[in-house]
Parts: sequence; C-alpha cells; structure tokens
Amino acid sequence: MNRLKTVLRGQRGFMLLNVVFLTLITAFAATILLNAAPRAKSPQSTLRLIALNLANEQFAQLESLAATGENIRGSYPFLGVPSDLKNFSFRKKDSTVPIEFKVKTTVRGSGNLRKAKVTVTIDGDENFKLEAERTIRVVQPKTSQ
Repeated sequence: MNRLKTVLRGQRGFMLLNVVFLTLITAFAATILLNAAPRAKSPQSTLRLIALNLANEQFAQLESLAATGENIRGSYPFLGVPSDLKNFSFRKKDSTVPIEFKVKTTVRGSGNLRKAKVTVTIDGDENFKLEAERTIRVVQPKTSQ
C-alpha cells in the first residue's frame, strides 16, 4: 500500500492534464468536422426546403379544416399567409432574383379518409416541382339523439 502511494505521489497533476488535452483534441476535431460539412453551393436545396415548409403548412391548414368537420374535397388555393409565397429572393451574380412559389392542392376521396396532394412550383421555372401526399382524416360531426 505504501509503495502504491509512493508511485502515485509523482502523478498528482497527470489526470488534470489528460482531461485538458482530451478537451482540446475533441474541440479541434469538432471544429474540423463542422467545417468539413457539406454546404449548399446552389440555392436549390434551400428552395426545396422552403417548398417543403409551404407544403407542410398547407397540410396543416387542411387538417385543421378536417378537424372541425369541414367536408374537404376538390381544389384549394394556398390556405396559409399569402406573403409566405412571395417573400423570397436569392443573389445571382450581381443582382437579386425574386422568387414566387405557387401551391396547388387537390383532395380526393370519400368517407372520413381523404388523400391530399400538394404540388409546389416556382413561378417561371418549369424545372422546379415538389409533390407531397398525405392522408387526412375528416372528423364526422356527432349526431345528437
């Protein structure tokens, strides 16, 4: 036991230095990994993310109508805030290009399950199109007896 204390006596600050060096190495590795993460070089991924958010907003509005017992069926315009479709632009070389999204929605089906399809496009760009589908349950109002 005394021999163990004698060996460990010279190692008092060793554990603290290990922790400090481990922390520095971990921080350095994390910095390298974060900087190496892929970045969006074109606005295409940003546009797809915005279009997906618009589609989800449309689904949320349709589900809200269905939850109140509204008989959803047919075509719908964008049910969210209209300015959400227009307040986007991106820089292209030395100019700023405005972007306006268009949202087209069709709801099909009968009974209490409906199939909603939302298509998001960019006005003037035939190459950009995002389609999403979701099944929505319509709440049937209770009949009083």
